[in-house]
Amino acid sequence: MSIPPTRLYVGHYEEYQPPRNLGWAPAPTAGLYVVPPERMDVDMEDAGYMLYLGGSDPIRVEPLDD
Repeated sequence: MSIPPTRLYVGHYEEYQPPRNLGWAPAPTAGLYVVPPERMDVDMEDAGYMLYLGGSDPIRVEPLDD
């Protein structure tokens, strides 16, 4: 299963040292809080999603020049 390329805004970035224990292996070493453009008018804490990096799920992030 894959998700098509999606434009998201980064709300914040977190690094976990040691890796964060969320109950799966490997434990993520970082997290990106992202917000879809259509949700930018909603309170930032309720608008987005946390993507965990460094775990077993492949996530490719590319910055865009606007």
